[in-house]
Order: sequence, then C-alpha cells, then structure tokens
Amino acid sequence: MSDFSAVNSNQCAAPPAFHLQLPDGYQAPGEWHGQSCIVVPAAPCWAVLDYAAVMASREQLQGLFAENDAWPPADLTAAEDAADLAWHEVEFIHGKSFAYSLLSMDLQGCLGCLYLYPTASRDHQAEAYLWTAVTETELLRCAVVDEVMHWLECNWPFSALAWPGRSIAFSDWPHANYYAAQRNAI
Repeated sequence: MSDFSAVNSNQCAAPPAFHLQLPDGYQAPGEWHGQSCIVVPAAPCWAVLDYAAVMASREQLQGLFAENDAWPPADLTAAEDAADLAWHEVEFIHGKSFAYSLLSMDLQGCLGCLYLYPTASRDHQAEAYLWTAVTETELLRCAVVDEVMHWLECNWPFSALAWPGRSIAFSDWPHANYYAAQRNAI
C-alpha cells in the first residue's frame, strides 16, 4: 500500500460505534450514601468542589481515559469544568452515559468521580473509570474505591464491565474512549 493510500484509508475510517447495554426500562441509580462517601450524579452544582479536586489531582488524572490523554490541561478553567459537568448531567438525563461525583459525607468536598461510558468493545456492556482526589488520605481513598466498586456490583446490571487502565492495561485495550471522542468532536 502506498503512503498516500494509508493516509487516505485512515481519514475515511468510520468513527467507532459506542454502545451502553442496559436492560429496557432500567433507571440509573441516583444519590447513594455509603460509609465513606455520598455518590451523586455529576452536575454543575458541584463545580466548585469538583474543580478543586480535579486541579489538585491533575497530574494523576492525566491518562485516566487513555494512555496519552492530557485531560485535564493545566489551564483548565472553573468555567470549563462547570461546562463539562453540565455535559455529564445532560448525558445522564438522556441515559447516554453516567458520571457521578463522589462527595464527602458532609458534602463539603469532592473525593473523586466515577464515569460509566458507552464502549466500542463488543465484549463489554460499558466502560468504567474511577478516580479519587490526591488530597485525601490513602485510607479514605481506598475505602471510597472499595465502596463504589461494591455499589456498582450491587446496583448496576453489568456482567461485562470494562475497566481500561485499571484492570485492563491500555496497551491491551484497542478501543477508543467515548469521553475523549466527545471532547475531540467539540
């Protein structure tokens, strides 16, 4: 194949087909109270708390959604973060994807986020990404991860949930990421 043909075939490639497999009529859980955190749908009303946690954890978050993903950028503004949360809220309302803020028990801090996205993998029903704020103790961060993972297992009907970057190395995950694809489309 000539170099020209290779470039042309890449430019004409169809975008990945993302799917989120949930039973008909399934209602995504709303607010949930654990022992270490409160899980709420991500929304702009949490922007101040979210922005502080995102920026404090920025270096650890880079590469969350893909090996070389540079989100969040160093110059991310509070307004951009609030707009991102508004996008997540609309996605949740329409059942396209589900992002949750993980809040402290007193609702005064963002402890991290959980994202459930459509996947391009034929072997999975969805993709999950989870992060905890580096400003919290390792003990609390581990407790939050354990609780949220248990909540997912008990409250979501997934039998094949992919965790790229967590239980599946990105080097073994050839699929595009829904969130990164949406950001790049804007």
